[in-house]
Formats: sequence, structure tokens, C-alpha cells
Amino acid sequence: MADQAGQSIGAIGDAQAALSRQHAAAAEADLALTEALASAHAATVDGIRRLDAIAADIDLAVANQAAIGLDTAMGAREFQKFLITKQREILAVVSDVHELDAAKKALLEKLTAHYSASAG
Repeated sequence: MADQAGQSIGAIGDAQAALSRQHAAAAEADLALTEALASAHAATVDGIRRLDAIAADIDLAVANQAAIGLDTAMGAREFQKFLITKQREILAVVSDVHELDAAKKALLEKLTAHYSASAG
């Protein structure tokens, strides 16, 4: 009888240890998910801010066409260079977001696999 009690206590201890490991893994996954969502939100807000600044620069340039001298060949070339620069800035924002998207997608796929395994 004492042997059965010892085995039961051992089994309970093993089960508690397994649950503790599972809880720690879930907490770690939850923290990673929280950090991923927070950084994705921050990157989105930053991307919107950057795009808004670019749009404001373009709007200001369009509103001040006379000062830029768009009616001259040199003014038109300078405006073209300005727009090309703004296009590059937009592409940089999109590229940054795309890189972050790929990294977060990989992390979320890993977390999805973790959550699926722990639920199943």
C-alpha cells in the first residue's frame, strides 16, 4: 500500500512538473505574442507618420508651384527630382514594413504551432 502511495505521489509530482513546464512555455509564448503585436503596432504608427510627412511635403510643394518655378525647364526638373526622392522615401517605408511583416509572420507561425500543440 505504501508503495502505491509513493507511486501516486511520484505521478502527481511528475504531472505537476509537466504542467509547470507547459505553463512556463505558454507564458513565454504569450509574452512573445504581446511583444510582436506591440512592435507591429508601433511600426504601423511610425509608417503612417512617415507617409503622412511625405504627403505633407508633396502637398506643400504642389501648393507652392509658383515658388518652385514649375513653368521653367529647370523648375520642372527639380520638381521631378523632388518627386523621385519622395517616391524612394515611400518605397523605403514600404520595404521596412515588408521586412517587419516577414519577420512577424515567421514568429506568428511559430507561435501558432506552439498554441496548436499545447491545445491539442
